[in-house]
Amino acid sequence: MKNSLLIDMDTERDEVIKLSKSQDLAETIQDEETARQMVLDDLTTVCNALGTLIQLAHDKNYLSAERSSNMCINFLRDNFSNTVGGVESSEEKTEE
Repeated sequence: MKNSLLIDMDTERDEVIKLSKSQDLAETIQDEETARQMVLDDLTTVCNALGTLIQLAHDKNYLSAERSSNMCINFLRDNFSNTVGGVESSEEKTEE
């Protein structure tokens, strides 16, 4: 798979994190299925990049792979568990 995704973080602007793709790639999205597949590909790319950073930190003895993995898992769980976009999802509402 070949995929390109730019992640830009700047805490001094209103939109702290920006994700972007090359102009020509963004223009190829013609339907919902293509957009859905692009998001899945982007998630895979981000996860692979994160894994590479975790391995690098571990190999250089900056931070153990276990500790950095747990840090990432805790962040995702704390920020996205039981919510979708900051709003409780309908699936969780029906389980209560």
